[in-house]
Amino acid sequence: MINPYKVVKELNFERLAGSANEKKAIEILSKHIKDLGFKPKLESFDLVSFDAGNATISADGKTFAALPYGLNENAVIEGELLVLENIEILDYNKGAYKDKIVMCYGFTRGMAPKLKAAGVKAYIGMGSPHRAATSLSHRQSSHNEGYVHSLTIAHDDAIKLRKFEGKNISIEIEQKVEKRKAKNIIVDIKGKGFDENLTIACGHYDTVAHSVGASDNSGGTVTLLKILEYFSKNQPQRDLRIVFFSGEELGLLGSQAFVKKHLEEIKDRVKLVVNIDVSGDAIGSDHFNVIGSKELLGYTDGITKAYGMVLKARLDIFSSDSMPFTPYEIPSVNVFRAGGKDTSMIHTPEDSVKNVGLKGYDTTIKASINLLNRILNAK
Repeated sequence: MINPYKVVKELNFERLAGSANEKKAIEILSKHIKDLGFKPKLESFDLVSFDAGNATISADGKTFAALPYGLNENAVIEGELLVLENIEILDYNKGAYKDKIVMCYGFTRGMAPKLKAAGVKAYIGMGSPHRAATSLSHRQSSHNEGYVHSLTIAHDDAIKLRKFEGKNISIEIEQKVEKRKAKNIIVDIKGKGFDENLTIACGHYDTVAHSVGASDNSGGTVTLLKILEYFSKNQPQRDLRIVFFSGEELGLLGSQAFVKKHLEEIKDRVKLVVNIDVSGDAIGSDHFNVIGSKELLGYTDGITKAYGMVLKARLDIFSSDSMPFTPYEIPSVNVFRAGGKDTSMIHTPEDSVKNVGLKGYDTTIKASINLLNRILNAK
């Protein structure tokens, strides 16, 4: 019987898409899959990836450690430091920050084009209090079309660095970036043939740089293994496909590649996607985010309560591997656990085994299996 916590400990290493550690993770997961009597299938896709690098910021003889954005290549940058209270000011003071190094608190995906349009020389993102610097990444399109050199710094170091506003500072980034191949892991569970509908259960097994991802997303990964274990002993009426995606942290790359490759089958057969992304907080709360109808929300909530569990259920977007299915009107239920110590440290080295617990995976696993069991065996 698979012990979720033991599997999470086996996966206790950084797993960047397309890296040597991804291959190591594939070997571990494939062994568990084969031990359950299934044959994993690997599907590769192209991407630009990287080996996690480092960066330093130097100001008047003082040096601060920082993390370069993923896909940011080697660079040495010098310029005047300006601190922005709100990144939106770039839209209003056009040209005022050209060739400057800007530092700002917070992060949105819309920042990248703003920084590029403003002619900013480099960007330093300030982290949240009481946690390490966050690992972020440029997107594939930004790498191909040009980007502003970007890095993140811990909150306390940002406070110290701010004292040098208006002065010249220097940044040095060292990071290997190259074209690679990453792999999705696919496992098919054949149903008894009640109909031809196909349900997909998925989650990503890659991590951000400098993180082992004990909750994000070893939690979802081990849930998929427990789903496989359950249905290895309880053949469903309908077909189930389990997909361990890579490249989620670099922009849903694995799930986009999967949808593109299997599009006709998806449009013809897939009626529901169950995506599990983030689980493991020793203390936290469990959630369903449904991308679909109110009826699906009510059904999911109702059958879970009938099973003796109450999750916070709502209709809402969930930025994860279910999204590439949505343009084709494939509904999804996204299962996750959050609100505890580990998820407060997500995308940092503190998303670690020491901050999760066996009980933290329990509800996610049971709720996911219950939902799939009802869907796959419904008359």
